[in-house]
Amino acid sequence: MRRTLAIRVPMVLAVLGLTVSVASSDEPPPPPHFSTSLSGFNEAPPILSNGTATFSATVNGLSLTYTLTFSGLTNVTQAHLHFAQSGVPGGVFLFLCSNVGGAPAGTPACPTSAGTVTRTVTGADIIAPPGQGVTAGSFADALRILNSGEAYANVHTQAHGGGEIRGQLNSGDD
Repeated sequence: MRRTLAIRVPMVLAVLGLTVSVASSDEPPPPPHFSTSLSGFNEAPPILSNGTATFSATVNGLSLTYTLTFSGLTNVTQAHLHFAQSGVPGGVFLFLCSNVGGAPAGTPACPTSAGTVTRTVTGADIIAPPGQGVTAGSFADALRILNSGEAYANVHTQAHGGGEIRGQLNSGDD
């Protein structure tokens, strides 16, 4: 009976087209990656803007390296990552670049109309948006926000102080 069962189970699996595979790759998984495209239509409320941008970030251990590239804007004042779902304004948890006072030390200047900003940040660069439960200096909190899909990149200008272009971040797995 045991021999018959041992023969029949693999035959049934084969007939059903089922196979069992064992992962044998020694390759580590790729580091987490997040990206978005920014436009005025993603702002809340929407803004008719000629500005566009792309944002991408990769997590490497306890640091995050990002690249923000934008064009079609005038008098850029600052850019950030915010904590909120799509269509809702949220607090800033990371400065990407700034041309105004009050930015954390180490924040690079923004190009004023078009350009690229690239930087590597750590937990020391994470700030706490008031009332949102984020701990300043917590890289783990920033990762939780990014992984949740509740983060957006935003570029602010003199004409649109609340933000002229925006994009909700997506993980590279989406």
